[in-house]
Amino acid sequence: MNIRDIIDANINGATFITIDTVTPVKLTGGKSNPLQGRVSKMVTGSNVMVFQNKTTNGYDNMVKRRLEKEGKDPGSFVIGPRQWGEREDNTPFVTHNGKEYLEVIFMSAGDVQYFVDGQPYVGEIQGLPVSTEGHQGGLDNKVIIRTYTVENIQAITINHARYERFPLVGFVHVTELHAIAA
Repeated sequence: MNIRDIIDANINGATFITIDTVTPVKLTGGKSNPLQGRVSKMVTGSNVMVFQNKTTNGYDNMVKRRLEKEGKDPGSFVIGPRQWGEREDNTPFVTHNGKEYLEVIFMSAGDVQYFVDGQPYVGEIQGLPVSTEGHQGGLDNKVIIRTYTVENIQAITINHARYERFPLVGFVHVTELHAIAA
């Protein structure tokens, strides 16, 4: 089973899910940074919203609702064109340069752990990038979009069912995994 199968079987419109990811970290400082290419970030339990945009744009709607709630003009926000990749119609998937990505609205971060050369690392990592969000019509409570490389997603929990990635197999529903092991 792959992540597309899980999403297609469980989402019609928008829903909240939890994901676990392991991603390589691009550090500032270029080749002079001794940790460049050696750092990965594991995040477990990030809460996100997956949306298909079948009849309306979930991101656009959420920004406008938040603007209205803050007493600002929702008409001041006009969604711009994608900066990269192509979002597939009626799905939360984006393709770019032969890779597949899952686009989500980020709700809250999970637990973060950094690794250097595959080993847990506690301490300051020189060159961690600082991200900034767009203007969004003057919105104070920003709607944050994240686009995860599908291969970096290690687990997904959707509708109270957890699926975990296993090498050579793909995603396995945890209940099914326990039944196989028994």
